[in-house]
Amino acid sequence: MIEPQRIGRFLAVDKFGYIQPDVAIERVGTIWRPLLRFVRDGLMSRPGVRSVYLRGSIARGLAIENVSDADFIYFSETNFDPADIEFEDAAAAKFPFAGGLELLRLGRAAFDEIRPRQRRPYFHMLLKTQCLFLAGDDIARDIAPFRIGPDMVSHVFSLQSDFARLPRLLQAGRDGGVEQSMHRWFSRRIVRSGFEITMDRCNRFTRDLYLCYEQFAAFYSERSEQMFRVLINCLNGGESPLQYGELVAFLASESARLVAIAPRP
Repeated sequence: MIEPQRIGRFLAVDKFGYIQPDVAIERVGTIWRPLLRFVRDGLMSRPGVRSVYLRGSIARGLAIENVSDADFIYFSETNFDPADIEFEDAAAAKFPFAGGLELLRLGRAAFDEIRPRQRRPYFHMLLKTQCLFLAGDDIARDIAPFRIGPDMVSHVFSLQSDFARLPRLLQAGRDGGVEQSMHRWFSRRIVRSGFEITMDRCNRFTRDLYLCYEQFAAFYSERSEQMFRVLINCLNGGESPLQYGELVAFLASESARLVAIAPRP
């Protein structure tokens, strides 16, 4: 069993309150760079691909071999390309030390969509605060910076509705042989939701799982053991997250306070 470790850091905030991304090509470990080139060059060779980004621990210099995923976002106005699946499989076979590999294609409509209860598009936030530009047209340059608040929320606003759909998603995961990966995926959503309900009080931001758990436990010590169990499942996936229904309901009710956060001048 993989034991949780205190790995990660909070993102810096400048004197105006704007979140500063901590991604840089210099922080990408040597072993990961051929993977980045493989994905970047493969995507940019396709007609209609406008730009490619990397997000997550690799871009921040925090990746762990055989654990960390390689998550890419690319912009293209073409429809879903079934070649993505073959490309993901080829990359996974060529670079087996990546825990997983995901390609997320975005068109303009998805990029500019505003998800309730946010006031700005979710993917604008993701690119501006957490993504490393790799090739093409750097769209993030023209995005206004973000402050701590509801627009930085990724999970908790939709957590309860996503939980309602979880039985169907887990069944699909069983059919596809990726059930444990689904367990880890939804457990990560829960741990990060736990942090998101504290953002207004700690005035800082992270997606790093142990720090998310730690911050949640500092405000909700009576639920720290419960959340630590979920943290373990983020890494191992041996437990169905359907067991966490009561915690999900609690997080959903607490998230209402985020809506009341007024933007700082």
